[in-house]
Amino acid sequence: MVRRSLIAAALLVCAAPLTAQAPIPESEEWTWSSDRPDANATIGIFGARVLAMGELEVGYRFSQMNSRGVWFGQDSLELATTLQLYDDAPLTLSDMRHHVRIAYGVSEDLTLMARGEFAILERETIANDGLLRTGANAPGDVEAGLLYNAYARGPYRMHVQVGGVIPTGSSTTYADTTSFQSGTTTPLPYDMRPGGGTAAVVAGIAGNVQNSVGSVGAQFRARIHVGSNSAGTNGYTLGDRYEGNGWAAYNVNQHLSLSGGIRWENWGNIEGGDDRLAPGGDPHNLGTLLAGQRVTMPLGINFMLPEGSQFAGHRLSLEGVYALHHDYEGPQLGLDWGVNLGWAFSF
Repeated sequence: MVRRSLIAAALLVCAAPLTAQAPIPESEEWTWSSDRPDANATIGIFGARVLAMGELEVGYRFSQMNSRGVWFGQDSLELATTLQLYDDAPLTLSDMRHHVRIAYGVSEDLTLMARGEFAILERETIANDGLLRTGANAPGDVEAGLLYNAYARGPYRMHVQVGGVIPTGSSTTYADTTSFQSGTTTPLPYDMRPGGGTAAVVAGIAGNVQNSVGSVGAQFRARIHVGSNSAGTNGYTLGDRYEGNGWAAYNVNQHLSLSGGIRWENWGNIEGGDDRLAPGGDPHNLGTLLAGQRVTMPLGINFMLPEGSQFAGHRLSLEGVYALHHDYEGPQLGLDWGVNLGWAFSF
């Protein structure tokens, strides 16, 4: 009941900006503007706005996604049940990432963009009848691409996105997984690996509409992996990923907006596998059962620092992410909550 109420509240937030629009004379048409705190999508979305010609934007985002407990289907499993199925039972996972972004407006209709990341993964697991803490710090993959403005008229904007993923992230990480800290390192499960070791093609489409008090937008992205990595004897390929975002923002004033929305994520099973991982050792060792989907609700606050000040052109964003729904094909850690904190500067 609580989750259904949160979904309903988020949908009301999405509809509010359009319904709250002040009357506009028939002789005037509202024009989309980037000089507003709601012009950018929520900080957790990448590639949602085409820049003006000659505009350069750099940004940084810190994200932390916290998972707790093993889920199967739409239900969480008891710890005792997990230990009956596997030798080890993961308890929590903290996935922290530092993202750096850059984008440049080649023309009014074409924007080039890229981002890279560094991952800090920390996990707690019941193993060998004791609590085991493992960690992995490594660069993630790099994504680069372009946005093309397909439609721009009045308050409406729509663009397509094409790009690719360069597999700079580590597809294998190691740690001491014994309770005696013997110094012998072994490969960690798939959820403790910052990258997939394979290239990918990215495609997407996004649209946005503004009125006098706020904006509403939507984005869909697909990430299709190609080739395989060299982990283990034969290597593996990550499952394809799909993401849909719907968001809305309400301008409190010319420097502050509040945002909310719905985020849907879907990912497929891993093809192939790292044969150094024992399938019965940990839920995340069996890649053929790691497909799933989830729905989350991001709620945020966005600042655009005033023109004329020494910080003009800077934007600050804070977003909390709450998990509403899980549906996993096989046992795996379930997302609990997350946070995104970001800064962007354009000139």
